[in-house]
Amino acid sequence: MKNSIKNFLLFLLVTLSANSFSQNFALDLDAVNDKIGVNNSASLNPTTALTLEAWINADTWKSSVWAGTIIGKQATSPDRGYCLTVGEGGKAEFTVSINNLWVSATTPAIMGLNSWYHIAGVFDGATLKVYINGVLQVTSTALGIISASSATTMYIGENPTWAGRYFDGTVDEVRIWNTARTQSEIQANLGTELLGSETGLVAYYKMNENTGTLVGDATSNLNNGTMLNMDPATDWVPGFIVSTSDVGVVGIASPCLLGAGFTSSEKISVAIKNYATTAATGFQVNYKLNGGSVVTETVNATIQPFETYIYSFTNPENLNGQSSCSLVSYTSSVLDNNYANDTLTQTISQALTFPLFNNLQHNFGSAGQTNHKIFYMPDSLNDYSQILLHIDLNCPVGGCDPWDQYARLSLLKDGEAWELARYITPFGKACGGWVFDITDFRSKLVGQVDFESYIQVWGASGWLLNAVIELVPGTPAYKYVKIDKLWNNDYLVYGDPGISYNLTDTLMNIPNNAVSAKIRLTSTGHGQGNTSNAAEFYNATHTINVNGVSTFTQNLWKTDCATNSCTAQSGTYTYSRAGWCPGQDVQPHFFDLAGLFTPGQSISLDYVLQPYTNLLNTGYNNGSHTEPYLRVQGYLVSYGNSPLVSIQESEIQNLELNVYPNPAKDLFSVYCKSAKSGIVDIKLYDAVGRLYYSKTANHLQGEWYEEISVKDAPMGFYFLKVKSESGIVTKKIILQ
Repeated sequence: MKNSIKNFLLFLLVTLSANSFSQNFALDLDAVNDKIGVNNSASLNPTTALTLEAWINADTWKSSVWAGTIIGKQATSPDRGYCLTVGEGGKAEFTVSINNLWVSATTPAIMGLNSWYHIAGVFDGATLKVYINGVLQVTSTALGIISASSATTMYIGENPTWAGRYFDGTVDEVRIWNTARTQSEIQANLGTELLGSETGLVAYYKMNENTGTLVGDATSNLNNGTMLNMDPATDWVPGFIVSTSDVGVVGIASPCLLGAGFTSSEKISVAIKNYATTAATGFQVNYKLNGGSVVTETVNATIQPFETYIYSFTNPENLNGQSSCSLVSYTSSVLDNNYANDTLTQTISQALTFPLFNNLQHNFGSAGQTNHKIFYMPDSLNDYSQILLHIDLNCPVGGCDPWDQYARLSLLKDGEAWELARYITPFGKACGGWVFDITDFRSKLVGQVDFESYIQVWGASGWLLNAVIELVPGTPAYKYVKIDKLWNNDYLVYGDPGISYNLTDTLMNIPNNAVSAKIRLTSTGHGQGNTSNAAEFYNATHTINVNGVSTFTQNLWKTDCATNSCTAQSGTYTYSRAGWCPGQDVQPHFFDLAGLFTPGQSISLDYVLQPYTNLLNTGYNNGSHTEPYLRVQGYLVSYGNSPLVSIQESEIQNLELNVYPNPAKDLFSVYCKSAKSGIVDIKLYDAVGRLYYSKTANHLQGEWYEEISVKDAPMGFYFLKVKSESGIVTKKIILQ
């Protein structure tokens, strides 16, 4: 239930807003047991087309996108029905069962807390689409018809089959259609009250009763809902507002929570999110330090819809000698009528360690397998010799998960994921004490960082994760570090005669002033019941070729499983395995490239797997016989004592790369003029690192031109990565 402050703010927002509703109320759901139940009826089981719509205002996000149910009508054994869910830092997901198999479309994490959003999921018989505030965000293929959950109750606010997947926030204007609504139809009606007699509308919950426990269906189908475990006296609240301007402070970037203490003056920097669907500029941002005077400045930068922008105030504050400081920061704009998300208050006490995840549960339930933590790292790490990551696992109340499963902790930056640490969960007991040196990622561990934790777990109990980042004071061995991706494949099928396991021979550029370089490689084998019991129990030796010459070998075989620190497990933990043991950290292999590279020149690197053929490549049963595959994450790390200059940076006078128009719609062009010709690799990634477009071309002339069609791409932020003989260039693209 909402507290009185939020109810007052919502009332104020509705009073100040003007939409086309004579009265406008909504229902507040507490994420504990609040939900609206609707009995099954034939009209709620469309099969050939479906549109789900709702207005939502979230108080918190569940850690997994499927765990915060807005509309749920799912059943299992076999899979049937549909759902519309939110979570995982602001993602929305639309899921339907096609031929008894779940198919989903998931947006990037662009929504914020304490702000109203209209979300819509559309299925047209061939595709799934998800819209936020009428803007298409994601499209997925879904060819077929929906397998109906014809005996299942529908819930608003929870899942009828998997208990505990509650939504925490306010819900309004829930609509269910047996047609695939177009973008123009969604945009035209998302802020308008309907009659209930519109063609294809099979259930419509205006939620304007403001009394009692009945949630009426405005259509002739009378699919009325009932408030369950809810209090009508407090759970009827003011309804949604349509806002074209909505910005707020969501984080304090500086001063940072991680550090050796305040010893000097530094500028105050805050993270500002644009919650609205129109660009924001010309508004004021303010802060008050330790209860002092308010400092106000104007943000003249343009913040695109759903984007987060770091704003640094002009004058530094003297923090020298302070043990802690209290900071209040907020935005102010005459056009912004949502005050609930404007302000952030934080007390900052610096320490050399910070808990990214503190006994945070991961499970195959409401806690989710994936969890995120947005954290603001120091802008400079030059005073620290090492950056360490400590990981421990504890058992939840129901006990630890009984199986050895893959787990990782990654950082997400500029649309790409970088694996920091990998480990394998033990058989049913708490373990840990694992320490990973992540100093090689120093260039990525600055400013705003999204830390992502994933533990593969299929039980309801799971694990409690503790992950702590530590800065070790001292002079780093090298002042500058640059890290680039080599081989990145979390499911490299191994040994199937019909599937190549040959990794691309990667041509990398060594910075002009690099004094050292190495390969950082983490790989593990998985799958069993195959020829030679690969890949989990297959002792293989792989090779790294440098410039076409076999140079390094890697025996991917762990023989210390019986003596690792996590002893007395159940199961087969004592058996040797391909690069890992149950209840053990997976430390990377390092290969020193000393004497093998020339600064300012390219180097060819190839990871060659030991030849293997699986003669038992059919009949996988998801148990004793599973497909053999490798998880491979390889990086090239370069070191220097001056800023590492890439080839394309040193030859900038001979390299011109332009993208236009930007922002773009439907189509944009890439123009490059370089002194060098040859193979060019062009890739376009979305904001969460998913590859949208890829092309490799041989340009015989140094000057070339490419057109890239994005007419089917959802609006949002993308990253264009162009790799050639002249270097690697990344451009940020905005699609409108």
